[in-house]
Amino acid sequence: MQLPPILGFARSRYYYLLAGTYRHFGNTNHLVSEYERAVEAFTRAVTLDPAFARAYLERGILYWRELDLPRRAILDLTRAYDLDGTLHEARFNRGIAHQQLREYGEAMADFRAYLEEGKHPYWREYAESMLRELSEWVASQ
Repeated sequence: MQLPPILGFARSRYYYLLAGTYRHFGNTNHLVSEYERAVEAFTRAVTLDPAFARAYLERGILYWRELDLPRRAILDLTRAYDLDGTLHEARFNRGIAHQQLREYGEAMADFRAYLEEGKHPYWREYAESMLRELSEWVASQ
């Protein structure tokens, strides 16, 4: 049975909030199972609302940071940014996922893009630092 659009929207937001709760418990108790439950809830959110960019962003961050699945993270973070070009943190986090995969050129491109768009001072400083380190490392190879 097809849900009315408003109910699908509301359910997607419910699963987004539920995912945040699982993520919190995962962070508090260091339980991978809670992160996996968060991924499941984010997945339900984007199934109900395929244009829910922030859910893709949050799931992508979970993939690279908590579950060590950087390739999946790149897919989600790309989708998040494609859906909402104001989610500059998607580019930043995608840079980190590329870095985990030793895809340094792609990582540097994402950090540069973040510096052109992103405003958060801490993440800007981090992106600048990563660009310096990666540039030095690539130059020495």
